[in-house]
Parts: sequence; structure tokens; C-alpha cells
Amino acid sequence: MIPLALAILLPAPASTVGAAAPLDQTSGPRPNRDPDAIPDGKRVPAIRPTLAFNLAAVSDYRLRGVSQTNGGPAVQASVEASAPSGFYAGLWGSSVAAYEGAHSEVDAYGGYRTALHGWDVDAGIISYFYPGADGVSSAEIYGSGAHAVGDVAVKAGISYTPHQAELGAGDGLYLFTEAAKPLPSLPITLRAHLGRETGVNTTSGSPKIDWLLSADIAVSSVTWSLAWVDARYRGRSSENDSKGRLVAALAFDF
Repeated sequence: MIPLALAILLPAPASTVGAAAPLDQTSGPRPNRDPDAIPDGKRVPAIRPTLAFNLAAVSDYRLRGVSQTNGGPAVQASVEASAPSGFYAGLWGSSVAAYEGAHSEVDAYGGYRTALHGWDVDAGIISYFYPGADGVSSAEIYGSGAHAVGDVAVKAGISYTPHQAELGAGDGLYLFTEAAKPLPSLPITLRAHLGRETGVNTTSGSPKIDWLLSADIAVSSVTWSLAWVDARYRGRSSENDSKGRLVAALAFDF
């Protein structure tokens, strides 16, 4: 599954489509021979999708507060294609601790992003695959809305896991809220996250609360992060894979 520090805020790709080189306009049936121009000679808006790549190393792959690497480090990578219309699709992968014979996780996702009455809205579906393991793949439907309150970005979202044979009886639900505030004149952003999960994705079905406090330093295409991550199950003491600890990450965007 997607890591919190990296799965909750995916990077927005920058446009890489540039204007075509000027062509000779003194010959031919039309005055403008730009191959991207419509017959009246006017250039049409770019409609080609753009690609964004990310490579990261984390000291502990935490998903919703719970370690997926038994407290060990992980290497992660992603690629996402997005269109000006708002539709996008991507792949994300990470190393994980041995899980039913699998040592890696690959997530495939797709959805739609748009601005609506001052809110950035995002909705889609994600599937989790574990190459080498049988009967453990699953899928979720997700949605979120983000809004700026002064210089603070606030966000709330939901992920719903419908009943699937691989997960057993029942469904699952994850609700979260988070806030991010950049520090004036510094390349530092402070983030806070709070989530609650119930259903098939929790251990023994016990409701779980997770939280995160982090500082992200972004310089050009490189981001360093240091976060305190913790999770608690209702009525149970913390287990080794969910105890609070510092998690460091280094990510590169391309």
C-alpha cells in the first residue's frame, strides 16, 4: 500500500510541452504550416499528457501509521501520467517485508482531479498487488478535497474498501484530515495528519487511529522529510509495527 508520507500527497507534475519550432511559412497551401495548428492557422492548446517520476528512500515504510517493512528501510518509485482534462493514472512501487512470499508492492491507480468552488477535488480507484503472493491483492475507492485557509492548506479524505474475497468478510473505511503550512522565507513546510481506520484492513478488526507530524524541506526537485509517526488500536497496547518513531525520507522528482 501507499506510504503515508509519500501516499497521501502525491507530487503535481509540471508541464513539459513546449511550442513547436517555427516553420517556413512562405510555401505550401496554408500560410501557417505548424503541424499542431488547425486549418485556420491558429495553434490549438496542448492536449498531450505529461509524465512525472519520483524516486525515494525511507527509513521505514509506514502505511496509515503501521510499518510495512518491520521497521526497516525501503526504496520506492512512481510514475504518473496526467492530462490537461484532469484525468490521471500511475504506478507506485516499494520494497516490503516478506508478505505471503512477496518482497515488493506495486500499486496501480487512476482518477480525476479538478477545482470546484475553491476546492481541489480528487477521486479515483487504487489496486494493491504483491508480486509472488497469491490471494492478497485488493482495491480501494478514494476521494478527497483540499482548500486554502490563508497560507494553510487543509485537506480531508476517505478511502473505502468494498467486500473482496481476498480480504475476507466485511468492508473497510479510512477517514483522514491533514494540514500543511509553509514557513515564511524558508523552504520548509510543516504537516500534520490524523486518520481513523475500521474494518477489514485493521488487525483483528479493531479500530485504529494514526497520526503524523512532519517537517519537509524542498529544494528544487529534492525533498527531505522527518516525521513522527504513530498508531494505536482501540483497547490494545501498541505493537512493534505501529509504535511511534521518527521516519526520515529523501525523495527526488523528475
